Amino acid sequence: MYVGKLAMTKVTIIPENLEVANTYLETGSIEDTAQRFGVPAETVTRILNERQVRDYVNQVYLDTGYRNRFKLTQVLDKLIDEKLQEGLDTGFFTKADLLDLLKFSHQLRMDEAKMTQTNQTNVQINEFGGGGNYAALMERLMK
Repeated sequence: MYVGKLAMTKVTIIPENLEVANTYLETGSIEDTAQRFGVPAETVTRILNERQVRDYVNQVYLDTGYRNRFKLTQVLDKLIDEKLQEGLDTGFFTKADLLDLLKFSHQLRMDEAKMTQTNQTNVQINEFGGGGNYAALMERLMK
């Protein structure tokens, strides 16, 4: 069972829903998961659409295989190093190939930044005892 990000954020998923999520990750199919538990596919879909379960499934998916950002970065760095070494060894260097790899690396970095970006909501509280037109209007409305 994968706990990854959930252990740090103290998000709890009831054990039954976690089992559905893990089965879905194993089978890759809502229908197969529903059949394994003997429930309608709609029930599995409802469980998988719960925010905590959906976040869990997405995190596990993004952390496995070559989707894992660290593994992907290592492979990409190795390809860039090999391309540079190939150019040094042969004296023949195609800038286009290296540029494509660097563009791809940069695009992955930008996509990762977008995914990890947190949204912040600012709230402004206006005190109407502080003067100004708004304060005067609020004073008149309150009387």
